[in-house]
Amino acid sequence: MILILLIQLVHWFFELLILLIFARFIVSWLPVDPHHQLVGLLRQVTDPLLRPFSFARTGMLDFSPLLAIILLQLADRIVVTGLVRLFH
Repeated sequence: MILILLIQLVHWFFELLILLIFARFIVSWLPVDPHHQLVGLLRQVTDPLLRPFSFARTGMLDFSPLLAIILLQLADRIVVTGLVRLFH
């Protein structure tokens, strides 16, 4: 029972990170105050995830959120599968 909860928490953590990156993507297209506290918090959380993919910017398009989301989904599958196999 506790192991299932641990695996779910790990999965939810990855899902939360993906959701935050998606939220930052949406906020970047909206006319919001860039100095708002929530926007600043969103940047503080997602910048470390997006910075390694900064090479993926081409002109006006930034593919770093897409690459980060793909990598997080892959990491989620690897970690969750590893935990299931470890404790099964």
